[in-house]
Amino acid sequence: MTEKHNKDDKSTVKVLAERLQPGLNENERQLLSASELGDEEIVKQLIDRSEASAEVLDFQGRSALDLAIIAEDESLTSYLIRKVSDKLIHQGLLCAVEQQRTQICELLLKNSMYDLTSSDRQASEHLNLISITENGTTKNVHPKNTKSKVRIMLKEALMRASIKNNFQIVQIIMLKGICLEIPHDYFCSCKHCFGDRHNDYLGFCNRRLDTFRALASPAYISLTEEDPVLACFQLSKKFRHQKQIETEYQQIYDELGNQCEQFTLDLLDECRSSEEVKVLLSSSFVAHEKCQAQVSEIWFKGLQAMRYLNRFQYLLLSIPIGMVLLPILSVVYIVAPWSKVTVLLNTPSTRFLSYTCSYLSFLFLTVVAKLHYSDMWISLACDNTPTSAYILITLIFVWILGWIWEEMKQVWSSGIEDYAGSVWNIIDSFMLMFLLASFTLDIVVPIKVADAFTTNPLPLNVTGEQVNLSTLLHCYVTGEVDEVDVCPSVSYSVGVSWEPSWIPDPELISDILFSFGIILSISRISFIMPANETFGTILVSFYRTFTDLMKLCGMFLLILLAFSCGLAALYAAHRCQTTTFKGFRATLFMLVWSLFGFGPGEAPELNKDAPMSSLTNNPSRNVYTENLGYLLYGTYVFAALIVLMNLLIAVMSVTFEEVQDKRDVEWKFMRTELWLSFIEPGCPVAPPFNIIPTPKTIMKFVSCIKNCLCRCGCKSELKRTSMFKKKTDDPCNVRKVVICSLVRRYILHAEREKVEDDDDATEDKLRRLIELVASKIEGRLDDIENRLNTVDTSIGDVNKGANEIFSLQKTDMGLTEKLIEAQENYKKLMHKNWEENTMFYERKLEEINEMKDEKLRLVALGKMTEAERINDEMLAKLMTEFVPKTTLK
Repeated sequence: MTEKHNKDDKSTVKVLAERLQPGLNENERQLLSASELGDEEIVKQLIDRSEASAEVLDFQGRSALDLAIIAEDESLTSYLIRKVSDKLIHQGLLCAVEQQRTQICELLLKNSMYDLTSSDRQASEHLNLISITENGTTKNVHPKNTKSKVRIMLKEALMRASIKNNFQIVQIIMLKGICLEIPHDYFCSCKHCFGDRHNDYLGFCNRRLDTFRALASPAYISLTEEDPVLACFQLSKKFRHQKQIETEYQQIYDELGNQCEQFTLDLLDECRSSEEVKVLLSSSFVAHEKCQAQVSEIWFKGLQAMRYLNRFQYLLLSIPIGMVLLPILSVVYIVAPWSKVTVLLNTPSTRFLSYTCSYLSFLFLTVVAKLHYSDMWISLACDNTPTSAYILITLIFVWILGWIWEEMKQVWSSGIEDYAGSVWNIIDSFMLMFLLASFTLDIVVPIKVADAFTTNPLPLNVTGEQVNLSTLLHCYVTGEVDEVDVCPSVSYSVGVSWEPSWIPDPELISDILFSFGIILSISRISFIMPANETFGTILVSFYRTFTDLMKLCGMFLLILLAFSCGLAALYAAHRCQTTTFKGFRATLFMLVWSLFGFGPGEAPELNKDAPMSSLTNNPSRNVYTENLGYLLYGTYVFAALIVLMNLLIAVMSVTFEEVQDKRDVEWKFMRTELWLSFIEPGCPVAPPFNIIPTPKTIMKFVSCIKNCLCRCGCKSELKRTSMFKKKTDDPCNVRKVVICSLVRRYILHAEREKVEDDDDATEDKLRRLIELVASKIEGRLDDIENRLNTVDTSIGDVNKGANEIFSLQKTDMGLTEKLIEAQENYKKLMHKNWEENTMFYERKLEEINEMKDEKLRLVALGKMTEAERINDEMLAKLMTEFVPKTTLK
């Protein structure tokens, strides 16, 4: 037991020795304190006399060089650089970057260990102290790897400087030829990434995050990117992608994306003219007031008066312009495309108004033609089809072809990949496909039916059976279609039967396609809703909450599927006794309608009179089935209707509150997207006028054919291309000049803000330094006072000791005198005792002699008894000793 305790004590001491830093002596503490206060004289004195080492560290791991850098003492830093190892120099560089000491960083970077042009041998000597193995020992660096290690150290410093957003330090380090590399893809399987991920996953993730923080720094972007705005957009896109992969760091990537977005806004703040804004022309970036002002200027170009109208006035003015004037102006444009009307029609606001009116007219036309004038399509099977039907059908198909031609031009201009990347383009494609197929079937079916009656005798139907003429199509009898006769009260036998029945009915397919097409068409109106602030902000909220709705729908489907399977299995043997849970399909529909409150409360009840589909036919199982059915049904209603619905409301409320803060920004971004789609070059007229070729279009087509057939077409193409390059080079150069100017202004503005912050920080720093010095002086004064008090106490103790010694000496002298007196008395007593002893023995000798004589006399007389008595008295007398006196009187 004792040995076990000894082992535990030894292990505890070993752990403490490994984890606790050795204590500092007085000289080392004085060295660190002097370095912190910038007392160069004391530092030099302690180091030159070898009273303290320059590489000593405090409990925070800071060296004297680090403390001098924090104190911003260049002279002391320059002295300590020559006294410490290269490892501490690099640590000092990182400390200088963290403290943003630009001049000290420049001083440290002049050290030969950071010189990439020095010889490999010299670099290897400098790096020997830096290349430390895991067990704490140093190893030599191979000459081929020295420069790479120097670059790694400089990249580390550059990364920290970029994260601190210090333009000057970033520039100083980058002048050495150091740049950061974009991290590989998260799923990269190269040897380097695989090794880092396998050895230390947390370190791998932290290095990626630090690199992304540095790459997203405005200082690094400003000094490395030719187009900072484009770089910010690309980084934001990458951060959004990484956020979906590394969900645990989602907040960090959101902050980095916001940082890039804020940098673009700050650049836009530096714009001083509309031309600079045009050069730069993300949601907040687009929503910036200067950007919005520029886009609005372009949007209302040519119609500036409409910019200052309120919504009601704008609506009153746009309706007559869109419905009456625009068709007339479109016809004028087709006839004379070089007239001034083209300038008016080519303005973005007019194009938007023309598009909106054309689309609404198309919707009105299709809905009326399909629903209100549905008999028009049946009349195509008649001999005397009304002319209005042909006109209406022609307008519909021309309009559809116009929209198809518009989509084809978008595919041609933007490419199939970009075209498919827009949700609205996908909706347009399906909408036009459904409507075109539906209306085509509406035309083909009557024609085919009419052809069937034409090719067969009228008394016979398609199958050749005898029929009554009254059962044929009404137009063959009356020559017209009457709305009353469409749904006759008498049931007639069919004139045409659809065989075989498994082939889809074209009329049914047409109705289905039109249903989908008209839903998409009306939903497509939301594309123009961002033009209005009220509808646009509502649309933003709807988009954000729609995502939450889809997530909750996934949970609801899971619960719905679980309870549908459970209830269908429970009532499988009772499918003849129930109509609500009769199979999986009936159960599914029942539970769906129960979610909206249309489910009966007695749904789990069974009809006891109906037979069971069970082998046992046990009537008592009905009770258990009903009870369990009520339990499952009630649990479903509680889980789906109460829990999930309230959860959906809570989640949507939270999302709506989050959207409220950015609702205006998101709406402006959506509106700008809508505006830009009409600001881009395009056809000035809307469908169906866009399919009518203009003289300008015909001339371009002829010129294109001529260039293709002409042999000199290649030369003219080269000449045209070179002219195009000359024209496009100038905007690129202008863009570079503008971006450089904006970056310079941003850097100056950032440095100015930094100086202002530094002034405040300097005051705080000076105050803290004064407090530090005052506290140290106060500590010194307290120490001196304590020492003086100690001296006073010591002097008092000395005086007290002297008095005690003097009193002790007096007491000792008195005792000595008493001792001498006692010795004299003792001598006297001893002399007296000796005399008395002598007298005692003499007297005893005389008495013994007398007794001997008396004994001899008695023996002679024959008195033996008396003689023996005298002999005994003699013996007793001989045994008597002298008792001296021990006290003095």
